[in-house]
Amino acid sequence: MTGFKVEPFQRPEFMVRLGLRPPYSPSDIKQAYRQKAKTAHPDAGGSAAEYTALHDAYEQALDFAKFHAGRSRWIGEEMELYIARLAIVTAVESRGGYVTMQRIEGLRPWVGEDFGQIKDKLIAIQWRGKEVNDESLASLIENQQVLSDLQHLDLAHSSVTSDGLLQLHGMTGLTALDLHDTPIDNRGLEAIKQFDRLEWLHIGGTKINWRGRMKLKLARPQLHVATGTSKHKHRR
Repeated sequence: MTGFKVEPFQRPEFMVRLGLRPPYSPSDIKQAYRQKAKTAHPDAGGSAAEYTALHDAYEQALDFAKFHAGRSRWIGEEMELYIARLAIVTAVESRGGYVTMQRIEGLRPWVGEDFGQIKDKLIAIQWRGKEVNDESLASLIENQQVLSDLQHLDLAHSSVTSDGLLQLHGMTGLTALDLHDTPIDNRGLEAIKQFDRLEWLHIGGTKINWRGRMKLKLARPQLHVATGTSKHKHRR
């Protein structure tokens, strides 16, 4: 997996001058312009150049808002989920993990490259190491509504237990799960059962005994269960 950094939105310069952040509305633009004009106007101690630049920004911002009125509503509705997704990416990468995002190209001609990031899918997380534990998963658990697209989760060599795994009930799209060399025991099988789309599972080096493995094989005969040192390679 390769790390993916979610870059902050690049606001148009005229919106920066007005001090506005998305979503933009004509009323917000007018209010911001009036507020800044109080100090930018020459009669208020500003300069002609400063006021002209502000007025130009105001006119450009209004045109921008009118042109993008249809998509502004969409952006505003999606922004909350984007922020939650960004929180997960930050939490994982700040602690040595990696994420893989899937670009949604079809939206970019409509919303632009910057806003196109809003709907990019978080499809894989690799979060290994003994310092990764149940508490580390809290950020994922709190934002499970944005993890419906997650396909691959790699927690190999971590300290995640069955209790932590049982909390990840919102990852309905999971197809590959690596639990190699973790303290997961038979209770973790209850969590595994909830991943209906799971196709590949690595439980080598766990505390799941042979009885648990037999039950899993009978319950999920189509599931490929690895117990050795093989590594699953997801498609990027």
